[in-house]
Parts: sequence; C-alpha cells; structure tokens
Amino acid sequence: MRRVLGLNLTHCGGLRGLAVLLGIVGAMCALSAAGKLVSSAEALQESKGPTKRTEGGAVGASISHPTKWFVERERYTYDQTYGFTLWRPDSGALHDHGGTPAVRVALAYGLRPGQIKATVLEKLRAYPKLPMTREEVSVAEKGHKGVAVGTIPGSTPSTEIYVPVNGRVYQINVYGKTLGSGDKELLSTLRFEPPSRPVGSLGLPVANSAETLNGAGAKRAERERAVHEATTEGEATFAASALGGETPIAEGCWQADPDFFFQTQYGSGANANPNDSIPTGWSIVGRPNYWDEYTHGKLEYGRCDKRRYTNDKFAVDYPLDLGDAIYSPFRRGTVTFAGRNITHKDYGTFVSIKAANGKYVNLSGHLSGLAPGIKSGAEVDRNTVIGFAGKTGGGDIPVGPVHLHQAYYRYPTYTPDGAPYGGAGLKVVGHHYFRGDNGVYRFGWVERSEFKYKGSGISF
Repeated sequence: MRRVLGLNLTHCGGLRGLAVLLGIVGAMCALSAAGKLVSSAEALQESKGPTKRTEGGAVGASISHPTKWFVERERYTYDQTYGFTLWRPDSGALHDHGGTPAVRVALAYGLRPGQIKATVLEKLRAYPKLPMTREEVSVAEKGHKGVAVGTIPGSTPSTEIYVPVNGRVYQINVYGKTLGSGDKELLSTLRFEPPSRPVGSLGLPVANSAETLNGAGAKRAERERAVHEATTEGEATFAASALGGETPIAEGCWQADPDFFFQTQYGSGANANPNDSIPTGWSIVGRPNYWDEYTHGKLEYGRCDKRRYTNDKFAVDYPLDLGDAIYSPFRRGTVTFAGRNITHKDYGTFVSIKAANGKYVNLSGHLSGLAPGIKSGAEVDRNTVIGFAGKTGGGDIPVGPVHLHQAYYRYPTYTPDGAPYGGAGLKVVGHHYFRGDNGVYRFGWVERSEFKYKGSGISF
C-alpha cells in the first residue's frame, strides 16, 4: 500500500543558511568539536564560516558546502549510480571515526525520468513497518522539480531525492532524520550540467564485485581456517545457567543470554607486527571505542532501540594489524550482507551475520576486504574467515588506526540488500577465548579481576 504521510520539517533552532547545514546528520543541532550537541547560537556562529563549491565532471553536478567538509570521490559504482559524498569531520581526536556523511550527489545512469515514479513506490513499499513520506521538492538554482522519499533507515538515515534533468536522473541522499529547511537550502545550491564523459568510460568497478571486495585468495582463507580449527580445538566452558536467559536493560537495549556462544573474532596470528606493542594473538578491548563511548555513544551512535538506525550503544572496537583474519563470532550463522552500501556508509566494508537462533545479529565493520565465498546467504561457523581487518569508511575519510568495529543486535530489521537496522542494541558480556586452557572473558563497566574493560588485553 502506498504511504504518503505529512513530513515533519522541524529543524534545529530555526537555523538558516547554507553553512548552517552542519546539522544534517540526525536533523539535530550541529556537533561541536568535542562531539556533543551545541546550542543554536553556537551553531549559528559556526555557520558564518567560508564555503566552497565541489563538482564532479562525470557526474554533471556541483554543490556549495562549508569548506571544512571532506569530499569522497567514489572509486566504484553503486547500483548503477556514480557520484561523490560530502562528509562532516569529527573532532580529529584519535577516538573519532573520521566523520559522518552529510550528502551524496550521484548520477543515476541506470534510470530514466519515466522510471522515477515506480522507483519511489518501490522505496515506499520496501519499508512497510516504517512511516515513510513522499514530497515534491525544488532542487538546484534553476528550481528543478524532484521527488523526495524517506526516511531511508541505516547507520545514518537519509532522505533520497530523484531529480530529472534534461533526460538524465540524479539520486541525492541527504543524511539525517528528516528533510528540514536547511537541507532544502543545501539542495538549492546544486548546479547541473552535461557530464564531461560517460561513467562507463571511467573503468570503475562495481562496489560489491569480487574485484573490489575479495581481500585474499581462497588458499589463504583455507589456511587461516585450518589454523583456527587447530588452535581453538575443544569448547570453552562457562557455568552461567544460574544467571538466567537474556534480559532487557536500560534504554531499550538487551543483555544477551549468558549461555549463548560468542567468541573473539581474531585468531592466533593477530597483531603479529612486532611494532604494534600488542602480543601476537591478542587485542585490546575498546580501542578506540568501548560501550557508549564517543562514536558508540556521545556522537549519537549510542542508541538502543531506534527504529531507523543501527543501535550501537554496546559496540566494541579491537585494534588489529591490516589484513588480520576476522572470524564469525557465532558457532553457526548465515550472512545477511557482505560489502558496501549507501545506507551504512560509516562502516565501510562490513559483514552482517544472523546467528542460528534467528535472534542475534553481528556486524563486523571497517574491513579491508572479504574472504572468498562470503556473500548474502552464505552459511558460516565459528572457524569461517569472513574478512580481513582494515580501516574502511567513507572513501578517503580516516576512521583511525586499523580496527574491527564489532556490534550486536537483537531482532533487527533489514534493508532490501540485507543490512541490519532497528531492533535492539545487544550487550554481550561473555566472549569465549581459546588460548591456553580456554575460557570466557566477561566484560563490564569497570575493570576488576572478574571483568574486562576498556584497555584490557584479551586473546584469541
């Protein structure tokens, strides 16, 4: 059924002007350098900074934006679109993940103007459990008529706008919870002109092709699996039955069933570089971020039960060397997504796995590549190499040192391509390890003899 509802145009503090658009992500007030919400007055003062115009010749479009924003020029195509993304930088501190997407401008070379209506209807129908809106908007200095549909869920939700221009179609994603008046002012600065060359002549690979995603050959993946099987032989035990099953906790998150099997996701050869100050086969809990910290909390990513977002309050980062093998955290599971997409750009290359219980889902982000055979629908077990450690995010936007971003969700929903969103953030306390006599690490809010916390060393 087609849903056409009223659009909430609330925006932060009545801000106006192009450079005020530092509030696009989350449709909230701009973020300060410390990663916290700033007041309307502070945001207005920040909006008086200089702007510049970014253009893409083969895209056939340009847009004005604050000079501090980064530009990601895509090195591949997404679903027959090609464009560039503007990213808002974070503070630049080591704990930050580099930035958040603000707007993506793309030439939808696989669409024709007559197909826009059907495409919008398809988007509306793809999210039957969410209140979706459709609105006609004015785009570019010449006032082209576009159709906006949203809000599309993801790690950073967006409103997707389709604009016909002289027989071409542009797809523009404005990231944020709603499309406010400030966002529309950003759209008004667009200029369209004939592309300088066909996208096909650029020789770009498809984003989720084997050419761009495979991080190693099949022989290496098989070798890593064999090593993992040998070094993790036997089952770690944990007397947890007295603790009961899964439990709801604050803010709508859940604590995982203590009897359910979760394992550390790296192997005996992790962090083998003698210059990384980490023993081989070990990593550090929460470097750069731990539960409800910075990009897992203070920068609005620390959510528990938001319907349109990934709920990453209890995500944990683990530093690794580039190319270290990453394993499935579950005893058995099924891949729901593997690769890159527009809705979850913050994670770079990532893999999502649904556990065999059908309830828990893992997201492993910032990978440098995937292992052969890892794709939607692939069956995995605890010895399966799913990918390799990296620091991918938004193009050239740094996400800090190489690390694994590990998040868990309870009963999430999925985008049409299988990427998770919604559901509830899942707090996993018990993590099986296999070094020595093996056992289970228990995570907590503070470090004590029985708990691991931010900065604790843990082994494979």
